[in-house]
Amino acid sequence: MQLDRKALNRLLALNDKQLETLILALTTQYGLDLSRFQVRPGDMVALRRAIQNASDEDLLELTRQLGGGQ
Repeated sequence: MQLDRKALNRLLALNDKQLETLILALTTQYGLDLSRFQVRPGDMVALRRAIQNASDEDLLELTRQLGGGQ
């Protein structure tokens, strides 16, 4: 899975329940670690802020965690 700005914009277009469900699936199925973004589970405001403010370095790290950097 490759994350880029376009993918992040698609995530931001989801409603809170859809986004929460997707993030939960990514954390359980792929071991995605959101600790670097200081986001607590269920804190959708913080999650959306983290998505909006993600740097290119953040995107690379998330892509690596999701197996896209292998």
